[in-house]
This record gives sequence, structure tokens and C-alpha cells, in this order.
Amino acid sequence: MIAQTTRDPWRSAWRFAISRGLLAALLLGVAACLIITLWLPQAPSADPIAYARWLSQAQARFGNATSTMRALGLFAITRSVVFRLLLALVADCLILRLVEGGDRLLRSREMAEPAGKWRALEDVHLPGVMAELQRRGYRTLGDAELFQADRWLWAELSPLLAYSGGLLLLIGLLLARLWGWQLDGLTIQSGEQVVLPGTGKWITLDSSTRRVMHSPGIVVSGEESGPGMWVSAVDSAGRSLGLQRTAEAEPVPQVAVALTGDQYLAIPEAQRIIRLAPQPSGAMDALTPVLVQVYRSPPGRLETESVVEGGGRLMADGLRLEFIDAPYVRLAAVFNPGRWPAIAGLVLLVVGVLGAIVWPSRRFWLREDGEGVVGTGDLPPALGQARGG
Repeated sequence: MIAQTTRDPWRSAWRFAISRGLLAALLLGVAACLIITLWLPQAPSADPIAYARWLSQAQARFGNATSTMRALGLFAITRSVVFRLLLALVADCLILRLVEGGDRLLRSREMAEPAGKWRALEDVHLPGVMAELQRRGYRTLGDAELFQADRWLWAELSPLLAYSGGLLLLIGLLLARLWGWQLDGLTIQSGEQVVLPGTGKWITLDSSTRRVMHSPGIVVSGEESGPGMWVSAVDSAGRSLGLQRTAEAEPVPQVAVALTGDQYLAIPEAQRIIRLAPQPSGAMDALTPVLVQVYRSPPGRLETESVVEGGGRLMADGLRLEFIDAPYVRLAAVFNPGRWPAIAGLVLLVVGVLGAIVWPSRRFWLREDGEGVVGTGDLPPALGQARGG
């Protein structure tokens, strides 16, 4: 009667969870999703203006199929449940492999029992082979009868570094997703400090527009620059007059104006409307001259005009307008709390992969028998060519 061995389902599940095939399949799934995002334009999630622009471009490209593709989530792959589930499974697999690799690292400190079939090695002298293996960085354990050679500790540690790096990279992505943000098209003028809404972070630009200072933790990049002004108005008695950018705004004695295009200001007390129009001869920059026109309201008649460059004054029937040069810079601000974990994870991942290439996992056993030297395990191909003295 043949005894049947009962398979342990938990052990089988564990081996499947830590298998290289499963990890490779999950990584291929993540890579496929990312490749699709390179081909299909992904919808912006925060900016409604950018979303409207994206939608019109997508409809022009895909036509009637756009609505179906949106319903399938093809335009929001990185925000889909499937993609997040894949990343979660990758993280779980890395954790399990990290646990299994740590246990193997501890168990490998001592000499293990030989595994596999012994086979004879030709032209091998055991003392000479052991000396050569030690010269090549192998660890050798054993006594006069049985020797074990392997690449512990680095061969076991390198995969652990790679798994830890992958986990840190995923943690960095998670932190960036949960608490990170990005603001595009932020306009700030020289000498001005802007508090970013809902973040408590601030950005300020010095008077030369060459240095941007900001709260710790954010990354700022410049997109473009152009002319700007601080505008104030004084009547004939030297009294400061209030200016308005919009009808709903409260009049203020001084207004910062970034001249990204034609801008209008109102002086209610003096019944004047001011038009500021940049006059670029080519690409707009901080030195672009500005046409200033003053209209009486009502009836909207042009009262005076002049070109201002680098600040100055303009008189208009008892009204003195003062302009202080304040160029603007359009910035993009990014806060990524997962940046440093991601960088550390990438470094560990690269070190672990390179370490696995330089110190591949290999373990084998050698011993002498009556006819020569025999070996078992993961024998290196060049072992048979080693000769002892």
C-alpha cells in the first residue's frame, strides 16, 4: 500500500504569495497600465479649465468613443481601483518576500544540510579549490570532511535591499497621493508674498525677480515672467485715492497688477478708468513698456495716455498716478511629502539590484570520497577548471 502525502494548503499559499512569478505578473500589470497612460491622454482631476480643454481635445481625437472610454476609466488609469489594487498587491508581495528573505538570512548563518545529488568533479584538488573560492569572495564553512561555500551575507542581503527599496517607493507614492498637491499658473510679483490657499504655505519673490523664497517642503519652478506694476493714485490735495480691480473688490490705496494682458483699474472717487496695456516688441519680459490710458467715467472719453517703462508718474487733470515697477513670475508649486521616501527607495532598489548581479545567490557543498572530490548544490560552471596546488 502506497502512503499518500497530505499537501499543506497554507504552505502552498505561502509559496505562491512569495513566488517570483506572481511578483513578475503584478509588475507587468503595473507596467501595462503605465504604458497605456503614455498613449491615452489622462484627464486632469483638479483644474476645471484644464479638464474642459482636455475633454475637447479627447473628443476631437476619439470622437464618439470618448464617452465609452471615459466610462471604462481609460482616461483615469492611475486613479482607478484596478491600478491601486495592483500596487497594493505588489506591496503585499514585497512584504512577504522581505519576511521570507529575512528568515533565510538568519538561517543561513550556520552551515546547512547538503541538498541534491552528489556528482564527481574532475581534476579538482579540495584545498586548492577552497583557497580559490575564498579569494573570489565566497564564505566557506565546514570541517575536514565536508565544506559549504556560499556568498552569505551579501547574496542574501541584496534582495532584501531591493524589496525594501520597492516598498519605500510605494510608500512615497502613497504619501504624495494622500497629502501632496500641485498648483500651476501661480502669479506672484516682486516684493509680494502669497499664501497658498488651504495649505498654510507661502511664496515670496524678491525685488529683482531672480530669487524665489518659500516655505520648507515645497518645490517651485518658474514658467514665465513679464512686466507688472504697483499702481497708486493721489488727488490734487495729496490725498490717497482707492483703486479697484473689480466691481466687487474693496478700494485699496495701492494695487499690484501683473500685466499678463490688458488690465483695467477703477478710481471711483475720481471717476476714472485706467487701462494698462503691455506693448511687446517681441517676447514679453520684465522690461516690456506699458501703455497707460486714463478714461473719464462717464462718458468713457480718453483723457490722456503715455508709455511707462520701469515705473514713473502720469498727471491727468488734478490726478497723479504713480507706477512702481514690479515684474511678475508665473510659477508652479509642488508639495510632495513622499519625495524623500521615494528617493531613498529608488537608491535602495538600485543598490539591491546591482548587488544581486555582482553577488548572485549560490550555495554548494564539496567533500572528498575515496575516488576524488564530489559536489552538490548550485555548483559554479568553472569549478571543474579550478586546480589546487
